[in-house]
Amino acid sequence: MDLIAIATLGAAVVALCAWLGFLLLRGRTLRRRFRVLADVAAVSEAAGSLEETFDAICEIVVPELADFCMIDVIEDGVARRAAVGVAPDAPAGVAEELRVRPPSTPVQMLGTGEDRLEPRFIERFSEEELRDLAHDEGDLEFLRGLGMRSAITVALNARGKVIGTLTLVVAWSGRHYRADDTEFAWVLSGRVALTLDNCGLFSDLERAERTRAWIAETLQHGLLPPPLPHVPGWSLAAMYRPAGAHNEVGGDFYDVFRLAGGWMLVIGDVVGRGAAAAAITAMARYTLRTAAMLTDDPLVALAALNRTLLARPDASLCSIAAVAVDEASAAPVRIAVAGHPPPLLVDGDSVSEASIPGDPVIGAFPDAEWTIEEQPVDHGQHLILVTDGVTEACGESGRFGEQRLREHLVGTANPAHAVQRIEGALNSFTGGRLDDDAAILALTRSAADPAQRLAVGIDG
Repeated sequence: MDLIAIATLGAAVVALCAWLGFLLLRGRTLRRRFRVLADVAAVSEAAGSLEETFDAICEIVVPELADFCMIDVIEDGVARRAAVGVAPDAPAGVAEELRVRPPSTPVQMLGTGEDRLEPRFIERFSEEELRDLAHDEGDLEFLRGLGMRSAITVALNARGKVIGTLTLVVAWSGRHYRADDTEFAWVLSGRVALTLDNCGLFSDLERAERTRAWIAETLQHGLLPPPLPHVPGWSLAAMYRPAGAHNEVGGDFYDVFRLAGGWMLVIGDVVGRGAAAAAITAMARYTLRTAAMLTDDPLVALAALNRTLLARPDASLCSIAAVAVDEASAAPVRIAVAGHPPPLLVDGDSVSEASIPGDPVIGAFPDAEWTIEEQPVDHGQHLILVTDGVTEACGESGRFGEQRLREHLVGTANPAHAVQRIEGALNSFTGGRLDDDAAILALTRSAADPAQRLAVGIDG
């Protein structure tokens, strides 16, 4: 083989090795790029918050593709910095400066023209290009200090709208971008835009959920039992506890309001739980209030509520115990019970029912009738009204039960003492976890101070 042939063969071998090296390098580059796209897709599937998504994308891009990157969001034609990713070997203070620096967004990406999706590619930075990006002389000095070599800015286009930009920059690592890097950045921008758009939809859902929760909370507070009023000649105490950790209202309720001849105290329990029960609770409270105040007759109020509940398209049942009291006389109280546990009369060590149970629950029968019983309440005695959320409360040893309720009422000195003792016993028995709403209303004749009254435990 002559020298020319050997030289030709050697040159061919060198060229082949160079080509194989290029293909190997190209293969590594492609694998790296596919991995980046796959990682961004994984972020989309994770469905984290918008801030978490921004940070995750920056961590994927830097330092794999860039020495630092910036994600800017465009709203109403104005760009704002949303996230910054900086390689660990960056000069001190670079990340902080980039986060507060206003974006240098390409003008066309802020508009609606056909060129809004055209990438900005700076292959090698010149002084003129640095000046074009700088906002002022101080900013120009900062950009010079970064030592930027190449940069690519691509639009983040989602559903035909530019929602932001992604900027990739290489500087201190010594790398440069080429034209094919711009093409990949364009592909990457589509994946990033889709991820941010999906996250934005989740954020919209989160905002809608927060709005719904705020509306529900506002309505709940509007349905909470009001503070106990001053009832001359009487001392009152009450407790209300809804079931569940996040509810403030439910199916149990109490109310105290003025009548022409005195006051009416009501405690009730609507069948069901949650928002549906709360809606019926509100209807029951205001129907009873209106009818009783107009007629001064508890039985008429019960009948009015019965008609209202029967007129609903769905079955709605409500048990009620109502007590009518006079302000300044020693007359017996008047008690009406509709399918509810009867009030208990506490007199020192004696606890007894203050009325005979048996009248029907409200909302069940159109021809139902109820009766009123009179019960003397002397000084030192007090009436206790509870919903079955108290007696039916469950603990490790079973139900709280009426017998346990009576035991804890023995020897209570006044309504406040009685309510506090029942509440404490209930919390201890259930471990603070109620399976059903619970309400307590207690009253006694005032002694020396007729204005004395106390409401305890009224919260959500």
